[in-house]
Amino acid sequence: MDIKQKSKFQKSKFLEDFNLLVETDGFVSFFGIKIRSYEGLELFKITFSVVVVIFICVFGIIFSRNTIIYAFISGFICYFIPSEYVKAKIFKKNREILLNLPDIIDLMSSLLKAGLTLEQTISYISKNYTNPISKLFRYYQLKVFEGFSRKNAFEYISKISFCSEFKSFIKVIYQAEEIGNPIADALKDLSRVYRNNQRDLIKMRAERIESNLIIVIFIFIFLPMLAFFLVPVLPQLKFLF
Repeated sequence: MDIKQKSKFQKSKFLEDFNLLVETDGFVSFFGIKIRSYEGLELFKITFSVVVVIFICVFGIIFSRNTIIYAFISGFICYFIPSEYVKAKIFKKNREILLNLPDIIDLMSSLLKAGLTLEQTISYISKNYTNPISKLFRYYQLKVFEGFSRKNAFEYISKISFCSEFKSFIKVIYQAEEIGNPIADALKDLSRVYRNNQRDLIKMRAERIESNLIIVIFIFIFLPMLAFFLVPVLPQLKFLF
């Protein structure tokens, strides 16, 4: 895949994710402005960047400063901010679902072992729990009531989850039920895998925080201390040189 094809794929993927986000949330809000379509998002991006350029230029005129270059650089950056905000919202949904997934899997495994069917288990979780996954299960039930097949309803909630782990989870429970394998056993193994992945992710974040902490210590502790000891000596060094 060359750069042009990759860029086209990323744009189509973002368009699909944005439309799904608007479909589930109703809109995406920027500074109180509700965006309900991709065309509206593009219009907002252009308007936002133009307003920033005009504001900085007017600021430069008032204070007699040449701010044209800064204005166009700021406008160029501001054009991409709304898209990055949408990506951040999608990433947040992904993280929230991933965080709740192991607990939901364990709960489903217990309910299935207690004798409930998969549909009864989904109904119980959607009615008695308030988290991103129970919300997805309510969407699943809504789609089934609208006449969608169970497979299509499962595919729909997989898409609006924006989470590859949740998609794998849905695929496992659907295929296990279709084939006739015990779903509870499959869920137990899946929960173990996801918990191990979360543990590894936490370790990686801890290591990243440790490395960032070293930089913070260097900037805010070491450099001020170095300056504290050098400032009294600087006049003498200046005299010598």
